[in-house]
Amino acid sequence: MSITGLIIHTAPKNAASVQQAVEALEGTEVHKVTHDGRMIVTVDNEDDGKATQTFDAFRSIAGVLSTSLVYTHFEDDYGVGEHQS
Repeated sequence: MSITGLIIHTAPKNAASVQQAVEALEGTEVHKVTHDGRMIVTVDNEDDGKATQTFDAFRSIAGVLSTSLVYTHFEDDYGVGEHQS
């Protein structure tokens, strides 16, 4: 499991279209959009590989000026007492 928090910055005039494109990506949620075009976003994916694909997709969204990683957490999906062989 991979959970990441980030800020996506866009021009205020592009905020609505960027928000819609971000929310269309699997595992993403926009929590807040500020008046100056910053978006607080979380990405919740089953693994780091899928999360990386999602981050790459942000860069291809028209209107995205920058992304800033704020928090990331990864853990294996092993149960109590289990381990990878």
